[in-house]
Amino acid sequence: MFRRFLASGFGLMISAAFLYSINDVFLKILISSLPIPQIAFIRFLLGGIVLWPVISAQGISLRGSQIGALVLRGVFGTSSLFCILKSLTLIPLSLTMVLFYTFPIFWLGESIGKKEVALILVGLAGIYALIDPGSHAFNKGYLFGLLASCTGAMAMVMIRKARETNGAMIIYFYFCLVGGVISFPFLLHAFKWPDLRESILLVATGLAMLVGQLMMNQGFKYCKAAEGSLLLMAELVFAGVAGILFFRDPVTVRFGAGALLIIGSGLGLNWMNRKA
Repeated sequence: MFRRFLASGFGLMISAAFLYSINDVFLKILISSLPIPQIAFIRFLLGGIVLWPVISAQGISLRGSQIGALVLRGVFGTSSLFCILKSLTLIPLSLTMVLFYTFPIFWLGESIGKKEVALILVGLAGIYALIDPGSHAFNKGYLFGLLASCTGAMAMVMIRKARETNGAMIIYFYFCLVGGVISFPFLLHAFKWPDLRESILLVATGLAMLVGQLMMNQGFKYCKAAEGSLLLMAELVFAGVAGILFFRDPVTVRFGAGALLIIGSGLGLNWMNRKA
């Protein structure tokens, strides 16, 4: 039964969301002591090292197909990761993840009707309530969270496109390759030797993200981009609970109202894209 669960689009996406939430917790811990480029580069390096022999052993060409989509997926995905990491340094984990999951607003279909506009306005109202621009507590972390959402949405569209002719491992391998190339120059300007605890966490976050990404990429084979992203929103719940339990993230009325508006908007937009 468990094997059947993991072989379905639903099971793959929910499992990926859970692994992403574990990764979120590890990242939140790591950014307090290690530079962002170092965390990103080591994660990309680990993913590439693990995948290369596996792909080669299966006789799969590393060249892939639809190279443009694969490279763009890497660029957008890397940009999203950097923005998430920067956001996590400035605001609580739960806030970062809620803002990241505004991405349905950024990848609507070609036609936008009155219902879509209404849902977008609901989502924007949620963002306003959540970040409270006039508050003294407002900082750039909110903006990085939204930028991570925008670039993450573009990455998901590219994943869906690349998945038409590429396997899950090739898509993630290109993500690691492109991400490693982008992050390496920044690594040269910021590097710190990790201690044992940090090394374990780096390996753990790399593996959690690797398996999660493979599950997500495979899941997009069985569901549309809107359906997949709808299921991935389970990460919000997992990460929100983790933020409260492990980092004592504040739970206020404003946070609750903003989160509900954003989640409701995302669910509605995803559902309408799913029906389209």
